Amino acid sequence: MKRRESGRVLGVLIALVLIAGAGVAGWYFLIYTKSPQYTLNQFFAAAKAGDKEKVGQLADTSGILIPLVARQVDPVALIYPGYAQTPTGTTESVEVGQVSVQGEEAKAKVKMVVNTSDGKKLTINPTYVLRKVEGNWKVAVEPTFGGSFNEFVPPAIQRAQIQQLRRIVNQMGGSEMVRGQMQMLRPQIEQYPQLAEFFRKAGLL
Repeated sequence: MKRRESGRVLGVLIALVLIAGAGVAGWYFLIYTKSPQYTLNQFFAAAKAGDKEKVGQLADTSGILIPLVARQVDPVALIYPGYAQTPTGTTESVEVGQVSVQGEEAKAKVKMVVNTSDGKKLTINPTYVLRKVEGNWKVAVEPTFGGSFNEFVPPAIQRAQIQQLRRIVNQMGGSEMVRGQMQMLRPQIEQYPQLAEFFRKAGLL
């Protein structure tokens, strides 16, 4: 009798473990892998590995401001330092914090440790924006970069870039023509206060 009872208890325990395992597997494959957090983690892993094909599947690089701020670099490098061997430092570690979802847009608080090109270690806290594109979550480069511009571009680099922009504008024959072109993009730029302030300091807005 005792052996039978022990066998029944063991059978029940095994059944419970299997049910729990099936529940976890179901949650992982049916829910978690469809979540923005999963997409973001996959994006970070692919960016770190330099997997351009995978990054291309997970990133949304659309937006009329992208050509304005990423003329000579891969747009993804704007939000992941060191991607595609850009000379902006390298991302040492990434930690995804709170993720909030509203409809087809999600925002994730992220802590990044970056080794800068001048040998320093910098901790930044950008907010990554994800959007659903054709039913799949993708990391939206433009709103991520524009919304966390001051995190991705430290003050010292901003000052250097402002000086460079002013020189370029002067070489083009003055700021009026450039400012006129920028005014056409003003509604889009003003969506991102930090980016707009940068262009105002450069005299372009």
